[in-house]
Amino acid sequence: MGLDLASDVILRWDSRSSCAGLLASGGIDAVWLRDADEAVAGACRAAGAQVIAPDAIRLLKPDELSGARRGEAVAVRAGLWPGAQSTSRGPDGAVIAGATGRAWVDSNGYLAGWLRALWPDVEPVLGYQPDADAGVAANRVVAYESLELALVEARAAGGNWVVAPDRPYREALLAGDQRALAAWKQMGQTACWLKQQRALFGLPAMESITMLVEPGDTTAELANLMCRQSASPDLVASSRVPPPDAALRPVVVAAGIGAPSPAVRQQLLAHAAGGATVVSDAYGDGAWWRTPGLHPERAFEDREFHSLAKGRIVAYKQPVSDPGDFAMDVLDLAGERRPVRIWDVSAAVAAVSRGERNRAVLRVVNYGSPARQAIMVHVHGTYRSATLLRPESEPLSLATCRRGEDTEIMLPALRRVAVVKFE
Repeated sequence: MGLDLASDVILRWDSRSSCAGLLASGGIDAVWLRDADEAVAGACRAAGAQVIAPDAIRLLKPDELSGARRGEAVAVRAGLWPGAQSTSRGPDGAVIAGATGRAWVDSNGYLAGWLRALWPDVEPVLGYQPDADAGVAANRVVAYESLELALVEARAAGGNWVVAPDRPYREALLAGDQRALAAWKQMGQTACWLKQQRALFGLPAMESITMLVEPGDTTAELANLMCRQSASPDLVASSRVPPPDAALRPVVVAAGIGAPSPAVRQQLLAHAAGGATVVSDAYGDGAWWRTPGLHPERAFEDREFHSLAKGRIVAYKQPVSDPGDFAMDVLDLAGERRPVRIWDVSAAVAAVSRGERNRAVLRVVNYGSPARQAIMVHVHGTYRSATLLRPESEPLSLATCRRGEDTEIMLPALRRVAVVKFE
């Protein structure tokens, strides 16, 4: 059987010591040996894993992806080592918000959608490691449990991550350290659950907020913070703007992009004229959004509002400098069409996808310590029932309550990941 980058759990093994005894408990399907060693390879095959040669997968940075061939095995060297930081914790030990109102979270949940929008022929498989490129200082201790988190966030977003333990973790596993083995086993159990639930990941986003993206850091960071604020954006390439439909796409974000082509400009203006809110940070007399029929409505210190036929243009007076604040502004513009709200667990990121027959699928990834208190969540749309799925327990029916145009549920707790199917 050939390598399946999208669905296999792949272990990057940078050691000449055998990892064969760890494969079953870690849920590993394939081992990518960075140093060719026939003894290690033979032991891995005997344990039932596929062995990947050092040169069988190309590690590429995003700016190198244009040279990737269709169907080529590629892992993208992009991403920060995930996790949450805060100066305080709640009574149950969970990370809580500090003075800014949010825990500081490093997350990569946006990357699968960003990569898929820009390079649709490349599987969104991340290949970052716990090193300086991923924001890990040389003296930083990498938590064993963070490997499970890295795999969870990639899979939940519809991508994958090549499992990459650092040297201290490899040595602890090989030495039989009980804490290291317990975290490894937990990752394996979660990996099996993620594979079982694969049909619920990588679904189309609810199109309430559509965001245009381009290669480079600017729109990547905007998309990152939009996802971090649980805006659940539908990321699309700026060269492939979808047709106007204000009912499905009431907010279209065109910030951080280069000057659009005439065809893309007309498409964006058509979104606004048709009833959507189009957001831009291009400004000045020659800004692309200036067109006959604009009527000034109101102005703030940083942005202006203009009506255009049935919709409006929101124009920032300078390029976005704070992506986090910008994401909150966009959520305000979405108003009642905000896809999802989650309360009292600031280290969690929520997103809503469109399942079969427009049924909502909610996924929540917790970047901090387990939250043991009930968590309130509102999902846009009205649904009669909800089923909670988690790696650590059997499916659970949740009570639903209509709140205006939203459906309210209560998650009884949140360890690492939860998925809710709405009917």
